[in-house]
Amino acid sequence: MKRFIIHLAANAGALYLITRLLEGSFAITGGIKGYLIAALIIGVVNALVKPVLKLLSLPFVILTLGLFSIVINVVMLILSRYILNAFAIEGVSMQISNLPTYLYVALLLSLANMIVHSFK
Repeated sequence: MKRFIIHLAANAGALYLITRLLEGSFAITGGIKGYLIAALIIGVVNALVKPVLKLLSLPFVILTLGLFSIVINVVMLILSRYILNAFAIEGVSMQISNLPTYLYVALLLSLANMIVHSFK
């Protein structure tokens, strides 16, 4: 449970920093609650959907020497945004303006998760 809370807080913090870095093209509304809910949804989607998608796309990952993993991360972010906005939690939403922004956010979140996982 402690590890889950650490990862949730780290993802929420990473999302906050990414919104500051990509101001104008990436935003999460709702303050701290918005960042925590977005981090939770991204974590659940990554835990449940990403392994299945990785397995199904394994030939592409091998063929591209792992670069297709970036596409998988972008798809996970698109799905997370859709789920967050579909729940229509009052005051909480995620806006991403264009495809390059999805790519930047996915790469920065991957980097943040890699840093968090290195401190096991």
